[in-house]
Amino acid sequence: MQTHEAAKRREEWGEKPCSHDHIEKEYYLGAHTGDYVCTTCGQDFSSTEKARLDQEKQRTPQDQAGCGEDSCMG
Repeated sequence: MQTHEAAKRREEWGEKPCSHDHIEKEYYLGAHTGDYVCTTCGQDFSSTEKARLDQEKQRTPQDQAGCGEDSCMG
């Protein structure tokens, strides 16, 4: 997504929550900026932030609840 498209998307989206389900590379004049953009809300992410989001999406519901290997087993 081009930087100007992301800026427009951010303006249109406003402050609504977004789960950032689809993130792609950000481009300026055809060159990858090194950042990433949510195609839904236009929020930009550094490569470090994108890696963190990717890691969070791979966690299981038990992991997200803070359960360890034995702590959620009845």
